[in-house]
Amino acid sequence: MQTQSKAHSTWTVWGISELGGWLGHRNPTCGLPSGHDAEDCLDAHLARGIRHVVWDLGRSVLTYHSDLPGALCIGLRPEPGHLTAADHKAGYKARALEAMYRERCQLRAALRHARANRMTLYGRLCMNRHYSPGSSHRGNFAQNHPQWCEVGWDGWLDPSRLCYGIPEVRRERIAIFLEAANIGVDGLHLDFCRQPPIVRYHPAFVNGYRERFERDPRELALTQLDTEGARPYLNWCAWRAEAVTDLLRELKAELDPFRIRWQRSVPVQVRVPNDGFEANLIAGLDVQTWCREGLIDELALSELRWLREYRQWDDGPYIALGQEYGIPVYASSNCLPLQGGEWSGEVNPRGINPLVLARRALRSYEAGAQGVALYQSDTGIQWPGVGDAVAVMSNPEHLRAYVNAPETVARYPVTAENVDFGIDNHSAAFAQFHIGPGKEGGRA
Repeated sequence: MQTQSKAHSTWTVWGISELGGWLGHRNPTCGLPSGHDAEDCLDAHLARGIRHVVWDLGRSVLTYHSDLPGALCIGLRPEPGHLTAADHKAGYKARALEAMYRERCQLRAALRHARANRMTLYGRLCMNRHYSPGSSHRGNFAQNHPQWCEVGWDGWLDPSRLCYGIPEVRRERIAIFLEAANIGVDGLHLDFCRQPPIVRYHPAFVNGYRERFERDPRELALTQLDTEGARPYLNWCAWRAEAVTDLLRELKAELDPFRIRWQRSVPVQVRVPNDGFEANLIAGLDVQTWCREGLIDELALSELRWLREYRQWDDGPYIALGQEYGIPVYASSNCLPLQGGEWSGEVNPRGINPLVLARRALRSYEAGAQGVALYQSDTGIQWPGVGDAVAVMSNPEHLRAYVNAPETVARYPVTAENVDFGIDNHSAAFAQFHIGPGKEGGRA
């Protein structure tokens, strides 16, 4: 029996696209640059009915030509110092991709093509994914400031993350967004799904908390209660999450004059895991405060399974929150199956099921979401089967017909390997982080 659909003012499929994925997830013999790669990627989105695209700005290394002092841009970085053994193994293809990014700014090329075709293009930045020292994906800012690397509960450095309690760290991210806005992106996408927890145990957090509350946050347990029945661990999480909220406040303070001057709205869209507001707070993401203070304009979700103690994923509370504050919510979706072991760009074809992906989108529509945030759309639009499912998502009636068609059900049997297709590809069955005791993963 079908669920009665809730009223929709709009229904939008957002493609979250990376040009590296557009080329890298193809067959290795044909995934070489064409010379008009940004245009090809956007045309393929249009062919699948997607007119709203979130375009990659980078993680730690930037994927566009930046004028920011010290910024490291792919294609413009020194060689061979930033090439790893994996880069050398990739050989001609890695060099071809570097040349593609070097020869022209792919962001500016994408913007020109998007405007010519009346598409909407946002700029996306991964908010805390700086990789390890020596990686070709690690930018200069992270490499040159080891003192700002996050710290784990056990005191070990976490070089893949930087501490948002440091004003300069927040400023570095904001400067990238402001530059992208000046280049001309229609909106900004802050991807907090890469990679929670966004905040950890850096002394900038721990020392301030100990001074204010006279207790060490590293000794707090999730279930521990104080004399008033509150959980001090969540108080600690709210304390450090304030730094990420400050980032959004500072971004808004910088962006508002730009909006007024140029008469452009430049919406701020954030992507967060859909494992509940409490789990978000543990990750450093005070989503409810963001909405209450008017710091965000749009909310995208991802079913990222990252925290062992929180194993419920539901778009419903976020849709309700969005309705309360007039914020459109785009439901969770993902075109890559779970990745395991060392990621090489290869995927498990047995983990893919277009019917499962389409059913997810239909459930989101019927739950009242304003659309879906389709991560790695660059890959889904070109894969056989998956591309057909993506093509019907922009029209809910076509989507429903596709899902209910006997031939679709017969063609794509649901198995144990593909039943979860559409969750975040960075998820792990046992979760990378935990709060209680245990040696697997890290402590959040």
